[in-house]
Amino acid sequence: MPLAIEQRGFDEQGQRLRLISDGLDNLDPVLNAIAFDLAQMWRDNINAGPNDRWQAGPSYRANAFGGVTLRDRGLMQASIVGQQTGPSEITVGSPLTVSNGWNLLAIHEFGADVIAKNKEWLTFRYPLASSAEPGWARKKVITIPSRPTAPFDWDRDELTPEADQLVRSRVNDYLTELCQ
Repeated sequence: MPLAIEQRGFDEQGQRLRLISDGLDNLDPVLNAIAFDLAQMWRDNINAGPNDRWQAGPSYRANAFGGVTLRDRGLMQASIVGQQTGPSEITVGSPLTVSNGWNLLAIHEFGADVIAKNKEWLTFRYPLASSAEPGWARKKVITIPSRPTAPFDWDRDELTPEADQLVRSRVNDYLTELCQ
């Protein structure tokens, strides 16, 4: 007696496996979402103000005139972008530079000592508490304290817990969507 085997439903499963495989080969949608979300988290962290990683509390300007430390006119915050920079890599940061090409976001993230080199004094506009008009200050050295707001813990070389949770959530959502 001849035996006949009939397979049903494999075409649908095969198509589903191909969609999952294609989704894993093209991570662009999830990487772009993660880059965008991490950039937004960094901007939100600036708005949130001081955190336990800061070397100093609110700035003199924020204390004297109100507002948020690290957010004067909002240029640095608005310059934070996240983008996919390779097949399986993203970059989150700011291209905004000051003076001799120093990245403004990095200065505030890691802190810096600014030292007068070409002139005797560093001269800069400074808000005076007695007036809404800025005055002028002269210093030989200015210490800018570290005020990290990145969704990355530089000391541990890893994402902050909140950022890690966000990335895991995005990846889980992407994989769940692929498997449906």
